[in-house]
Amino acid sequence: MDEDHLIAAVRYVALNPVRARLVARAEDWAHSSVRAHLCGEDDGLVKARPILDRVARFADLMETDADDPAFIALRRSELIGRPLGSDAFTRRAEALLGRTLAAGKRGPKSKTTAAGPQRGI
Repeated sequence: MDEDHLIAAVRYVALNPVRARLVARAEDWAHSSVRAHLCGEDDGLVKARPILDRVARFADLMETDADDPAFIALRRSELIGRPLGSDAFTRRAEALLGRTLAAGKRGPKSKTTAAGPQRGI
């Protein structure tokens, strides 16, 4: 995923216990990286810097709506297994991997596409 979607994914995962009504605040969930990110210190499991280098204030991420509409794209992407990002990001990934990653036309492939052109005998 691209950088914008990465930050949305961090928020999504961190806010899961809040959405599930297991805790009132994300930092109250014991099995989370939120506290390490809020303190700005590694905790033996979490390296805080990779995320903290990408956001101005981690606490601001936790103050957003737990049901942010930006999460819809993340949920949709989970189901289809495709990269999540801008068109430019997808094109760069395609160039690096040498294969098509963008979603194609839905439904069964036509016989001419799946097996080459049909020829009469």
